[in-house]
Amino acid sequence: MKKTYLILLVITLAALFQSCAAPLPRKPSMAHEPFFFQEVKIPPPEMEDFEGLSLLPALEGSVAYLEKIKLPPQFPPRVGDETIFSPEQVYGTLIRFREILATTPDRAEIERKISEGFSFWEGSRDNSASSILLTGYYEPVLEGNLEKGGEYRYPLYRRPDDLVEKSPGENTEEKIGEKQIGRIENGQFVPYYSRRNIDMEGVLQQKGLEIVWLKDPWERFVLHIQGSGQVRLPDGKTVRIGYAGSNGRPYRSIGRYLIDLGYLDEKDVSMERVREVIQNNPGRVEEIFQYNERYIFFRFLGDSEGPLGALGVPLTPGRSIATDLTLY
Repeated sequence: MKKTYLILLVITLAALFQSCAAPLPRKPSMAHEPFFFQEVKIPPPEMEDFEGLSLLPALEGSVAYLEKIKLPPQFPPRVGDETIFSPEQVYGTLIRFREILATTPDRAEIERKISEGFSFWEGSRDNSASSILLTGYYEPVLEGNLEKGGEYRYPLYRRPDDLVEKSPGENTEEKIGEKQIGRIENGQFVPYYSRRNIDMEGVLQQKGLEIVWLKDPWERFVLHIQGSGQVRLPDGKTVRIGYAGSNGRPYRSIGRYLIDLGYLDEKDVSMERVREVIQNNPGRVEEIFQYNERYIFFRFLGDSEGPLGALGVPLTPGRSIATDLTLY
């Protein structure tokens, strides 16, 4: 049941029809083992996977994303040098799947149509049946205030006006690579301010960029990792905030840093353990936080807007999974 469900998720987000050839691994851009998609033969999916009101909204979110973006010639997920999942295949699969769910009330008939009309593809790390990690999403609820004062001392900033994004190869003939984020200083493009610059040196203060104030610097740091969350205000009202940009600096794990410093064992790393170390070593809090130079800027979200996933559409409870953008 569980394995079938995970395979089905791959289909709904990156499926293809029977006519496609077996894919090859895509070369990853990060330091992990190659990732493979391979066709598998399985019994018709169990109907529990199709039940509930959450599946159609999840499909609609993916369809909406495909309809609004300008698709590149090789749309992800690319799975090799010879075979890709084309935009038409991804989009057509989602449309057909949605049509079946919307127009076929009989369980057995849905199973038959799915089994006969789709190929099933399973992901693995080494072109075998080895397991992969699929993660969900956690939206924290934090205590905060729209005004600074008392225990509310740790600001979340909106995206600064001087933050500049430069496309790959801008002003050159080279059009590959990653987007650059920085600012203009004396006519030159330079990296944007680091976490130390912002939180310790206060380079963004007195600019009206604060959108909300939190009680706890640890909770603020966690929110920077999560990318979005909810803030409960003193009057009981809750506001949702989400990712609006970053300073473009590299993300570095403070868990790894604490292991290197000898505070944690590799087999005993969790958010709770990291928090314990920070609480027990107040004199090193800023040093630990600043090891991760990546800084996140936020914006207010409407109730229907978030939390947002990598596609820029609201995540669907019970359906959305976190994917590695170097693979998808």
